[in-house]
Amino acid sequence: MFATTHINPSAGTALGLSSGVALNNQALQLEAAGDLEGAERLHLQAIEVKEASLGTDHVTTALSYNGLGELYLTMQRLDKAEEYLDKALRVREHSGPKSDLAVTRDNLAKLYEMKGDVQAAREMRRRGKADNNIACGNYNCPKLSNSTSSLSQCAGCKAVFYCSRPCQVADWKRHKNYCRKAA
Repeated sequence: MFATTHINPSAGTALGLSSGVALNNQALQLEAAGDLEGAERLHLQAIEVKEASLGTDHVTTALSYNGLGELYLTMQRLDKAEEYLDKALRVREHSGPKSDLAVTRDNLAKLYEMKGDVQAAREMRRRGKADNNIACGNYNCPKLSNSTSSLSQCAGCKAVFYCSRPCQVADWKRHKNYCRKAA
């Protein structure tokens, strides 16, 4: 069963939301400062708080799963990244903003690229075609998700989509290693 947000949450739910979000924000600050281990510790604390007060199927808990998965991608801890991104995907496939689902799919696709499985990356991203919701492959793109008609796919591997030429150029430093493996 997936949780819904209530207008008047219980005290436990309110505490879980406020303290969990605060921990996530602190984790992001540590990550930006280069303290990846400190960021990991705070993400794990946020998840513990959110799971206890909101449950494992709450959209806010999924936000923490995705955030920790992204951190593990940065740390090259691919098995842990996959574990948490899979948890985020499971929740986001059933609840929350569709743009969050597109971002998690793209994170998993990047993980598959890092593991050398460009076909799995391609398939993960293309799952968004069914609901016309695919994230731009540039992590820093201001558009959270895009309709498939507004995207272009990489001509080399056809495993990643971009909303614009500047986004493709911005992501090339990351993507070129994986794209060449597929070619």
